[in-house]
Amino acid sequence: MEITATEKEQGKLSKKNLDLACQKLSEIGYVIFENLLPLEFVEKVRKEFENNESLPEEEIQRNHFFRGPFLDSHIIDNPIALQIIEAMLGTKFFSFLPYGCNTTRRESRYWNDAEKQWIHRDSGHLFPELGMALPVTKIVVNIPLVDFTLENGSTEIWPGSHLIVDPVTEPKTEDEALFKDYHVCSEERGSTFPSVRMVMPAGSLVLRDMRCWHRAMPNYTDQVRPMTAMVYFHRLHNMTGIQGENERRNSGIPDSVWQSLSDKSQQIYRFYPMS
Repeated sequence: MEITATEKEQGKLSKKNLDLACQKLSEIGYVIFENLLPLEFVEKVRKEFENNESLPEEEIQRNHFFRGPFLDSHIIDNPIALQIIEAMLGTKFFSFLPYGCNTTRRESRYWNDAEKQWIHRDSGHLFPELGMALPVTKIVVNIPLVDFTLENGSTEIWPGSHLIVDPVTEPKTEDEALFKDYHVCSEERGSTFPSVRMVMPAGSLVLRDMRCWHRAMPNYTDQVRPMTAMVYFHRLHNMTGIQGENERRNSGIPDSVWQSLSDKSQQIYRFYPMS
């Protein structure tokens, strides 16, 4: 989706473009803004991410994302992303830190040692027994840290698949139970609907309904293909108890980091989603 230089500079969409972005997210299931972030900044994040890759797993690696460019406002409270999210999820939406960073490599393999990931949703439908898709309640925001190409494994996605409601069935085998847990779509079914590859330059911004079918594709290059992944939730995903707007509840964020966040960020990252 194209926006004006003024919108990029001010970090605010016009009403016309905001409505169009929300329409794309509602009807297609995702919207892409190419070249939205400064390349110098994106390259800095990419290098820091590569440094993180060499760290031990678990706590040390996790805490690495609580510093430096990973907490920059371009990522954790991107104004254009938040403008759309607020329009779609309401003012009380929330997210959590640290966020994720997805990668594919030449050696990446998936279920049954496949080069391609299975077709899946990141989130199922609310009340699938109704047989209809409800408004979005979970949106993921991705920022590619390198150019996404056909060669390095740009994501494959099925436009409009967030509106397809799967029949409610009881799994009969372990594989069927696994597929249900991960909202897997069979290759046969996926082939009956059109898909596209998300080819885009580094520093683009993607907002996607998490119910969209998609998958990671093979990376045939020697360069890691990373992208950030931040999930935003409708308020209904944490409704237990009566909570004030600024209440910090099991956010998992160290005090030193919390104090450095803006008021807006503290509002967004105030607690984790609850199952």
